[in-house]
Amino acid sequence: MAPSEPIARLCEVCSKLDIQRFTHPLHPCRKPLPCLSPPIEGAHAAFRVLGSIDEIKARRFTCDFCKLIAESLDKEPSDLKGECSVWETEELCNFKLPIDVKGREPSITHFHLTQLSVTFDPPKANRFTGPSLPWELKARVKDPRSSYYVQIFQVKARSCAEGRDRTAASLQTEQGFLDTIGGRYVSTQVNAQLLRAWLHQCESEHGEACMPSSRLPVERNGEAGFQPTFVVDVTQSCLVDTPSQCRYVALSYVWGTAPVFRHLLENTRDLRKKDSLHSFPIPATIRDAITLVRAIGERYLWVDSLCIVQNDLKMQQTEIARMGSIYSKALFTIIAAAGDHANSGLPGVETGSREQLQKILKLADCELLTVIDVRHTASGIDDTTWAERAWTFQERVLSSRVLVFSETQAYWSCRAASHSEEQVLERVRDINRRRTSFPQTRATDSLSWEPLRPMEYSDIYDNLLFSYRQRRLTYQTDVLNAFNGVSEILAALQDDTFHWGLPESIFSYAMTWLLNGPSSRNYVEVPVFDNDGSKQMISIPSWSWAAWYGADPTRLPNLIAGDSTDVRPVIHFAIVDEKHRLVRIKEWPMQDDPDFGPPLWKNEECHQLQSPTQHSVSRMGQLHFWTSLAKSEGNPTLERPWGRVVCIYILFPSPNFEQDTHSTYETVDQDFIVGCSARPWGVDSFSY
Repeated sequence: MAPSEPIARLCEVCSKLDIQRFTHPLHPCRKPLPCLSPPIEGAHAAFRVLGSIDEIKARRFTCDFCKLIAESLDKEPSDLKGECSVWETEELCNFKLPIDVKGREPSITHFHLTQLSVTFDPPKANRFTGPSLPWELKARVKDPRSSYYVQIFQVKARSCAEGRDRTAASLQTEQGFLDTIGGRYVSTQVNAQLLRAWLHQCESEHGEACMPSSRLPVERNGEAGFQPTFVVDVTQSCLVDTPSQCRYVALSYVWGTAPVFRHLLENTRDLRKKDSLHSFPIPATIRDAITLVRAIGERYLWVDSLCIVQNDLKMQQTEIARMGSIYSKALFTIIAAAGDHANSGLPGVETGSREQLQKILKLADCELLTVIDVRHTASGIDDTTWAERAWTFQERVLSSRVLVFSETQAYWSCRAASHSEEQVLERVRDINRRRTSFPQTRATDSLSWEPLRPMEYSDIYDNLLFSYRQRRLTYQTDVLNAFNGVSEILAALQDDTFHWGLPESIFSYAMTWLLNGPSSRNYVEVPVFDNDGSKQMISIPSWSWAAWYGADPTRLPNLIAGDSTDVRPVIHFAIVDEKHRLVRIKEWPMQDDPDFGPPLWKNEECHQLQSPTQHSVSRMGQLHFWTSLAKSEGNPTLERPWGRVVCIYILFPSPNFEQDTHSTYETVDQDFIVGCSARPWGVDSFSY
């Protein structure tokens, strides 16, 4: 609850501000949605100069408004020069009234929610650029000619029914509803009742849109869907076998350098005793997650360090391969975006674990709250260690609902809504945000939960792989494991199979990966288990993107023919499996897909590839391919420390080819067996 504040003192300059407009941040609009124009004509051009930095700092002792601005400016270098201006409106969003609330004027189609912004402008002759730009302002500015945000204010909602019955009579009138819209005071401890209300609203109003995993196909062997082996029972503070149809919350966090207590074969019996978790050194982030799940009213939590036996390699591999199911079927995922290790905790769960950053300015007719997310991002979440880690990428992408904890506040994001502690927008509909409370990345939104056509599927795979390759791994041996969850869900939705990170149905396309910048072979070996449980270590084959270091990926190219139309694959691939059998890779037939044009080559049946036992090498992951026109030219995975690593095949007819089909084989870098037969069909070259 916000503390009681006296009426603010205002100086002569600030007392001339349009206080009436501050008290009416909700502006009715008669234009149809989507509406991109200002809520009031000329509103964005109207502003008032508050004075220079020195003048504002001098007035801080007699004016509460200047004091708040000066406190923000105190973070900058002492020689900062320039002036500040106040803009009367900074639009946050526009929205419609709820269906059960009738407007007084039918001609009003929606409302604009505005905020007050204070900006800083350096002298025109002395624009800050480069290293001389103050660090705090440098983080906010992209264009050196633009103004910089110093502070943003929002009007506190007059009556905030946090987590209460939303059908209260006062909310059925337009004014009663509008009084609940605006800013919300964020205390030092998170309001579990509010978080529970976000979840309840999503479950009761959003339907299957926010639980797409319910539409996942059943397991391919016909058995019931996968469930994790263990979950934490937060009421009994111990590990339990996962109940049937378990409703559980998942945790996404970073281990970092902090010691993390692990579930081992040696302590598994003790961990399953009631209240056992009180006796073990559980990291703060996991302890806070247990407390939070209990406070929200849920019972089960899944967290990797406790729910996977860390020295049971077979179980580890099984669960890691099913990360897609674990996170997509979770009720929601708690994201620990604060700190850089497992002991950072969830700010706001325990008393005193986060600061109260909001300031209150009480005026005669309203209260102004300073906005926490001044930079138009969710408290810098995109800049956190959590957002840089490879493992957390799939955990975010695969989660239908997330509850995010930053250093300053909590956010909710599902596929139908997003909320934050500092904004009361739970009941609005058809909302069009100017600044979202939790930004969604393109990769996060690109994971479709419906089967797609080949071209759409290739775009999604490309987006996900591109984003994943920009994340960091502590152990390169996890390069495939940390992508397995995405692979699993894509395979289930598209009825597909993945080979070393590449989807079988669009294998030719996926083979055109490209890395820019410093790159080198990682020579990572991964464990592979036979049916009898025996283990062998296999090197990731060089034709897979996972076999290479390099964090500067290039998006996969379009397959374009000479007449600028898309073409169909002209290569037949086969791969050596764990039993040393040569297995055909079955790509999707393209002839019925309208996205693809006519083939460049005449149709021809796949040449019967010879058994790998007839060659000098025959190891798991070895790739064979045959094409009706071509030979391999050069090493397709040449290491260039300061250049590019490319997996591109240049296929063209030999200059002395004959009319009759002739087949040849060659081995490239021990990972490729190339079978080719040349025919004169008038095509000069083609690149894969």
